[in-house]
Amino acid sequence: MSFNQVQAPNIQVSATSWLRKHTGLGDSNRQSLAVLAERLIGLTNTDRIMAIGIAGAPGSGKSTLSRLLVHCLDQAGIPACRLSLDDYYLGRVQRDALARARHPLFRHRGVPGTHELERLTSDLDKIRKGDVDGLLLPVFDKSLDDRKPRHSWRTPGCLPRVTFLEGWFVGAPPLSEPEMAEPVNELERNEDPDGLWRRELLTAWKKYYQALQIRLDQVWYILVPDWTCVVDWRWQQERELKERNLENRRDVEIFLGPFEHIVNHMQNTHSEWADLSMEADRGHDITLCETS
Repeated sequence: MSFNQVQAPNIQVSATSWLRKHTGLGDSNRQSLAVLAERLIGLTNTDRIMAIGIAGAPGSGKSTLSRLLVHCLDQAGIPACRLSLDDYYLGRVQRDALARARHPLFRHRGVPGTHELERLTSDLDKIRKGDVDGLLLPVFDKSLDDRKPRHSWRTPGCLPRVTFLEGWFVGAPPLSEPEMAEPVNELERNEDPDGLWRRELLTAWKKYYQALQIRLDQVWYILVPDWTCVVDWRWQQERELKERNLENRRDVEIFLGPFEHIVNHMQNTHSEWADLSMEADRGHDITLCETS
């Protein structure tokens, strides 16, 4: 049974209302997301417990979309929950230890190897089995660069029928070793000249892929215009903050450097591994790709 067979209030109206209340998006972005939510939910099988991965470059809109989909499903009486890969980041102490043992670049959160994969897969397994009593989902505080205390963690509520796992590289198959060995930007050339970090990253990436491949029923991908757009979006976000974390666009490029290699790979290959693809334009309107 798909959502369009369920008696529910108008999805677009509900979605637009939620977006107006919970985001600062403009009219065009709200409209495109409301239409997209209706189409995605109409394609979602809700007659069984399932997990869907939502992937895409940093800033592509994964978090907002997954939160919106959970809201729309909940409004229709179909329990849903959202897991964010970001909430499973290792804490600062753990990443410091990883940086000393493996490579200094692992001190910075984000890439494969900087998450608590075992906890993530354990939580996913419990949700899929219906074992959610007492389950606490971690919450990471990016302002502190550390996980929040356990008393601040979330619960999935009642048993979710649909779980969305959003994370920038979720579901993407790893590059080959020769492809990963070739540096793609200044950070990789200067900070990882011998390729050690990339080799360690690739080893971790393979573990993530294997673990999630058997736990996700589908993977959805948000295609972005290009890497320059990703940097532009993050720089725009920084300029809107009261207190900037990054002072100029050059700082943004350096900060996003660890993501570029994998994002480029995902952009070029998404049609080979994603079950469904969406496309974000430079204005952040997101639509379903016609080939999906």
